[in-house]
Amino acid sequence: MSSFLSIYYIHKVSRKLFYANEKEKVRLFPEDEAAWNMTLTNYSKLPVFNSRVRFLVNNNIVLQNINPTDERKNANEYILPLSFFPGEEKSMTFEVMGLKRGVAKILNLEVHVSDLLSLATVKMINDRLVQTEFIVYPTILPVSGVEDLIKFRQGTRPVQSSLYEDHTSVVGTRDYLPGDSFQRIHWKASARMEEMQTKLHEKTVSQSWTILLNVVMDSEEVARVGESELLEKQISHTAFLCQYAVQHHIPFEIFVNIKTMGRLPFMHLEMGEGKSHLVKALELLARLNINSIRMPMFRVLTLFNRQQVDSTVVILVGDDKSDVAYYYQWLKQGIDLHKVYIDADTAKLEQYTARRSIS
Repeated sequence: MSSFLSIYYIHKVSRKLFYANEKEKVRLFPEDEAAWNMTLTNYSKLPVFNSRVRFLVNNNIVLQNINPTDERKNANEYILPLSFFPGEEKSMTFEVMGLKRGVAKILNLEVHVSDLLSLATVKMINDRLVQTEFIVYPTILPVSGVEDLIKFRQGTRPVQSSLYEDHTSVVGTRDYLPGDSFQRIHWKASARMEEMQTKLHEKTVSQSWTILLNVVMDSEEVARVGESELLEKQISHTAFLCQYAVQHHIPFEIFVNIKTMGRLPFMHLEMGEGKSHLVKALELLARLNINSIRMPMFRVLTLFNRQQVDSTVVILVGDDKSDVAYYYQWLKQGIDLHKVYIDADTAKLEQYTARRSIS
């Protein structure tokens, strides 16, 4: 009889215990903390007293308010006991801390339920991909010299000297000179000063950047620094460029020679600007994996050459030796090409020249 009741109990409870698998992104930088809630609901009319939740999470994050039961190479295992009243929804809050750049996922989620007398146990395995992601952004490392990137094109940023003007923004007047356009006369100022006055418009420039991140590395640099450390530096300095662009209202795009499925065979963040675009950029950089399938940079550059280069500046991050012929051609075409040169503790953005690239 007890065996029958145990089977009946487990059958009823296991069909009514659910995990709220909501799509969620928890975003943080290394050493930042954030709260994450895991919610399970007992929809049955029976209580659940003997249950355990077991899950694995990639170890580029850590749950601070619970100790892992097993620390593996790439993930930590967590087990915690649970009990439910009939119809109870239970939400568990975890304090998450980012440890290193990357995207952590819940790799495995199981609920072990026993009957009231612990005579029988059933393991409920979540057969759907858990939709929660913990996105740890790269550490942002500065790049000196980036402040010198000022290009003179028609646009919206005010500068002291420019070939272009914003005709909607009047910053003052001057005395009328022969040859001034009739439309530029400031009539109110002329009447007030009883002398013809010409409008002075705010001078502007427009900037846009194309950032090319090459993750196929030079073997000499890898031997000197190490592949993982070099890649992290490249990503961190690229993150700084993105942050700087957003702070100075500069649209930017990113190309990375890692294979993807989609319209383009490699990673690409389309041109954009603003804080929402920075979030997309940091997320793209967070998802770069040293084990991803890489492609030669020339495949990216070949496709890039087919489109019109609208950016005022093209910035190279990473190795340039294998594709130097492309870059020489760009210099001949008048493309404003710069490269981030990374040393042991610093990075500097410099104009790309044939002489510097050979040395």
